[in-house]
Amino acid sequence: MSASDPLIQLPRFVTGEVDLDAAAAHTIAAAMREVALCDGEHPREVQLIDAFESQVPGSTVGVDLSTLTTSGHREVFLKSIVLVAFADGEVTPEERRIVERYADALGLDADMRERAWTEVASALLSVFSGIRNYREQVVLLGESMGLNRETIDRVLG
Repeated sequence: MSASDPLIQLPRFVTGEVDLDAAAAHTIAAAMREVALCDGEHPREVQLIDAFESQVPGSTVGVDLSTLTTSGHREVFLKSIVLVAFADGEVTPEERRIVERYADALGLDADMRERAWTEVASALLSVFSGIRNYREQVVLLGESMGLNRETIDRVLG
């Protein structure tokens, strides 16, 4: 199952060109659900995860990191759970702990972790690219997402 398949409903900035099999996709969905539910159920997050998971054959048995057999799988996994952490507008300490726990379990180095947070935050902020009115508020939003001014300026154009 290819991540570029239109049935896989994860943003392109998360999946890139990575091929996901059903087992890896279910593991990703289960971890996304864990992050989404750790700080209270947010219906929109759960709907997005349900929509993604419903497109994958088979059933979820939980997070099985052994299904993430390539570096691409691990990168998509990390970016997916970071995306869910950002989804409700606030990254809580519990969400960050879950992301770090999985990154540790997968042996992901500090550069990969930082790159995942930066790439996801940048992609989310990019919807405001070219904005002139309220630019300072958008800059503050980017900073609250952990982005530095140089990255924010590059993203906003």
